[in-house]
Amino acid sequence: MLIMTLRNELDNFYQLNNIPENGGEDHTSFEVPLPFFNLTLPNFSWRRKMIHIHDIEHVLNKQDTTWRGEVFVASWEIATGYLRYFPVFIFPLWAMGFGLWKHPCAIMNGFFKGLNDVGVAALYRSKEQLLDTTLEELRRLTENKRTLLSPSQKWSRFLVAVLLSQLTFLSPLLIVVMALCLVL
Repeated sequence: MLIMTLRNELDNFYQLNNIPENGGEDHTSFEVPLPFFNLTLPNFSWRRKMIHIHDIEHVLNKQDTTWRGEVFVASWEIATGYLRYFPVFIFPLWAMGFGLWKHPCAIMNGFFKGLNDVGVAALYRSKEQLLDTTLEELRRLTENKRTLLSPSQKWSRFLVAVLLSQLTFLSPLLIVVMALCLVL
């Protein structure tokens, strides 16, 4: 019987979602599809080192690469403590901020699930170790490892994350508005 490792799961995920091999980690740039255009951004070395983790989190959480799936995973990442990983946390924080306006239920579901999970990055396993792991083993390693939080603690963390995500998402607009105020 063939054992499906995360390597196999990721290959299937990439094919299903029309993503380049290795999640595009060898590419110098990547595109973010926005409502009216695609934004091309540089694929920084720190992003390339973590992209397999993000993609594994899509597989782990059974999320596709639509905006709904992306913002679920981004919110899940923030809730699992992704803010520790500077500067890569900027992308999920921005996506969470964007997603609040587009898919608020996905934001809440991803965040509250993440509060009870351990993030894949927090497992501190090499890429090869992760890729040789089965999905079932990864689920055991990431599920329900945190202390139970009270409802008020969960909502407090959610509201702080929402505030940070909105500041991140709206920061380009805020900078333009402040610049215009200084000029006028």
